[in-house]
Amino acid sequence: MPRTVIRARRLFDSCSPSGSHEHMAVVVENGRITDITQAQDLGSDLGDATVYDYEDGCLLPGFVDSHVHLMYGTAGRMGGPRSYHHVNDEDSDSLMLLRCVRNAYIHLLAGVTTMRDCGARNRVTFDFKAGLKADLFGLAPNVLVSGRSLTHTGGHFYFCGEEADGPDECRKAVRRLVKEGADFIKVMGSGGGTYITQPRLPGFTVEELKVIQDEARRNDKRTTIHVLATQSIVNAVEARFDCLEHVEFVEPDSSRQYHPEIARMIADSGCWVSPTIQTGFRGYERLSHKRESEGLMPGEEASYLALKAKQETNLHTCGELHRMGVRMIVGTDAIGDFGDYSPGPELMVKAGMSAGEVLVAATRHGAEALDLSDEVGTIERGKAADLVVVEGNPTTDIRAIRNVKQVFRRGTAVPMDASLLFYRGPGAIRGRRRLILPQPIQKALLDR
Repeated sequence: MPRTVIRARRLFDSCSPSGSHEHMAVVVENGRITDITQAQDLGSDLGDATVYDYEDGCLLPGFVDSHVHLMYGTAGRMGGPRSYHHVNDEDSDSLMLLRCVRNAYIHLLAGVTTMRDCGARNRVTFDFKAGLKADLFGLAPNVLVSGRSLTHTGGHFYFCGEEADGPDECRKAVRRLVKEGADFIKVMGSGGGTYITQPRLPGFTVEELKVIQDEARRNDKRTTIHVLATQSIVNAVEARFDCLEHVEFVEPDSSRQYHPEIARMIADSGCWVSPTIQTGFRGYERLSHKRESEGLMPGEEASYLALKAKQETNLHTCGELHRMGVRMIVGTDAIGDFGDYSPGPELMVKAGMSAGEVLVAATRHGAEALDLSDEVGTIERGKAADLVVVEGNPTTDIRAIRNVKQVFRRGTAVPMDASLLFYRGPGAIRGRRRLILPQPIQKALLDR
């Protein structure tokens, strides 16, 4: 296989927040980085190498998204005709599997070469991962899957189909997920957006969580846990979970209150935090623009104020956790839209992190949290050539990551016009679906 040479005005290797270099070239052979050098040192005779030049581009490691839900991507979330509750009620597992393929590619085109799916129904993502392993999808991104997220009976994402109560059931659930092919274990440690649950209350006891963590470690699997309620954060830290999702400090009265002593516990534990800081941001942005341009309806005003409070408190919490020394990674919690990676890093900069620190969180730290740092996350010799080129300089203006010019997966250029193949619409079935009744009911109706 001929060599590939990628030359760029700038290179950010992500080995440190200041790892920016000028006029660099990366040489790739057989999908791996074999050399990193000054572009001028390569000379003009490159033989049969395929050469890519980006005169105003910045070459970075491929982005890592630590939190997606590939079976959705239906242009809705908590409300609207394609909220995930509507999707669960109306869509088959087969349709969800097809959306997984579309969503993964849309995210890949935004520079996300590695993503972690944090909960899907039944075997949807297990089957998707099997398809990736069977090389059915060409230049596919690297995807880790938890399969069904583990929750208590009636807990957040109960519809995935992995409910467990008590230590014995929790241990058996972990073993079942490992048996079916889970790359990691995702737990719902508090209520969430699922209508029947309470984000202000923890879902599992510390004893149950310790059993889950113990069994996952015994099987060499990492863990991550959805924690909105303040008490669920404390429970997860005491159980020594590897990663915390959201960390919003929701109190029993549904208010949000940052607790520095709990933040110190998180920092001292050494766990990762995926703040998913962009959840709700696009809705807040849309309502803000409408509020300024034409005004809001009464119901919209209430939604705007709720989203505004959420954004402000999440920015504050993210900034305080960073100042406390908590190890941060980037997760979009993509449910409504895929291919929209940049708001999270931009908001993390707004929260007080430097652009370099956020780029490290989006690459090297993400790879470390997912136990993939031997393969990806930095631009170093010997690593897989999962790379992204953006226009401009993201080390001085993080917004440059909006402008993805090229993505490389294992050194091969991903066709960037592939977006034409993957429509970004809500993915809804058009027309009325045929109601299929169980055979005994069909027979009873026919016999009437």
